[in-house]
Amino acid sequence: METTVQIRPVRETDLGSLRETINSVCSEKWYLATVEGFTQEQSRGFLKHIIDSGLPEVVAVDGDRIVGWCDILPNTTKGFTHVGHLGMGVAGDYRGKGVGRRLLNACLALAAGYGLEKVELEVFSDNIPAVRLYESVGFNVEGLKSNARKLEGRYQDIQLMALSF
Repeated sequence: METTVQIRPVRETDLGSLRETINSVCSEKWYLATVEGFTQEQSRGFLKHIIDSGLPEVVAVDGDRIVGWCDILPNTTKGFTHVGHLGMGVAGDYRGKGVGRRLLNACLALAAGYGLEKVELEVFSDNIPAVRLYESVGFNVEGLKSNARKLEGRYQDIQLMALSF
């Protein structure tokens, strides 16, 4: 499957398929902080901001379907602008096939070119494949938020990880 998936910068025309994939991963409840997904307006505004600002975001495309995304948003607070925050996800039927690694590597290259010096992320500790992926490309654990989320009676810890260029 990996060979049919192309990694490229996000485009305005990706809005519908990208939103569908993001909301699908949100609805799984256990991988992203948001479980309710995003409206068309929220998604359009976010995508416009990414594109207009030239921020690092790439998508994985199989045919006409967006099957994954990765973005790194710079912190805009004075004194913290050298740091970006990573967000990513891959559609369930494309996980474990190298798509996430390809997205991550492409987006990190863009972030380094953007002038960021450090990339931070938060990942649920029980998402072992994601933790292993981040570690394999050089992210280090910087902290842990114990029982950070309680959803449906289940606690999840959040691991804080970072990579410096």
